[in-house]
Amino acid sequence: MERVIESKDLLEAQSHVWNHIFNFINSMSLKCAVELGIPDAVHSNGGRPISLCELANKLSIPSTRIDHLRRLMRLLVHSGFFTCQKIKKGDGDGERDVELFLPTVNSSLLLKESDVSVSPFVLNMLDRIFTLPWHSLGEWFRQSNVPTAFEIFHGDHIWGVTKQNASFGDSFNEAMASDASLVGKLVASACIDTFCGLQSVVDVAGGTGTLARAIAKALPQVQFTVFDLPHVVEGLTSEENGRIAFVGGDMFEYIPPADAILLKWTLHDWSDEDCVKILKRCKDAVPPKEKGGKVIIIDMVMTSRESEHFKSEETQLFFDMLVMVLTPGKERNEKEWSKLFTDAGYKEYKIVNALGVRSVIEVYY
Repeated sequence: MERVIESKDLLEAQSHVWNHIFNFINSMSLKCAVELGIPDAVHSNGGRPISLCELANKLSIPSTRIDHLRRLMRLLVHSGFFTCQKIKKGDGDGERDVELFLPTVNSSLLLKESDVSVSPFVLNMLDRIFTLPWHSLGEWFRQSNVPTAFEIFHGDHIWGVTKQNASFGDSFNEAMASDASLVGKLVASACIDTFCGLQSVVDVAGGTGTLARAIAKALPQVQFTVFDLPHVVEGLTSEENGRIAFVGGDMFEYIPPADAILLKWTLHDWSDEDCVKILKRCKDAVPPKEKGGKVIIIDMVMTSRESEHFKSEETQLFFDMLVMVLTPGKERNEKEWSKLFTDAGYKEYKIVNALGVRSVIEVYY
């Protein structure tokens, strides 16, 4: 017998589908807010709420766009980036509601000059180069010979595009640096024990050194080497009286030796086979556990809703889909991580859940 669906259920289902269809509006509205400088304008108002007219004036938005700005701000309030309070102004027939806006902790992450700003990450992840390949996802599922939807659309893998397109490559490096700055600050406060006793650390795929700088400030006794592709570290010179050095190379071929190897948000970009290769190179570069050696991985450990360490399942699912579209990699659960470590010749690992949706994994042999 065919199931009879109540009208109320049909309408709720329709709203559910619509919300998923138009979820991109949240992302693009956030991008627009960052491009306009709305978070900085609201936060820089001396702690006072700001009106739409004041906001438009600060942002050089014409008066003909004030009602459109109100509609954008209404969505950003709904999304938790700002709060809104209404006050009455005028008397009698001239009385009107005036909307005043205040910042939230969420919008504080969007301040362009903040050391924990994620604005570069917002702008890069929502760049057309990253968003357009999603239109090729269905085509990619029907093929078996192209590693990613990104390659179907662009004709090259992500690392080739970032190398050939200088402006996009710079934007990508700034995005990774902004994330590294936030993570570095958290690691230096919540996970500093992970680095205690170490004399040297190689940050593999460390970009322009943002993470190394953040951790080095808290650990003046540690020598850091930032290791990345030659074109990424080209022109970078040693810092902190030589405590931070930059070396170019290919992590699949060789990794400089150290007490510890640091891999932040690197392995999720690669297949299991390639991860094992990288981890074997790391193993060659560090001493065994009894001599103080370790590999330190900062990455997601996929968790279920029932897990006591569950933080944000939806965020992890989003990231898993993101790396599937952009790279041959994946986000992994503990069982999948454990198999990688075993296949690469490691004997022991420890997971520290201290970085929100990401974890710190210490691996030893």
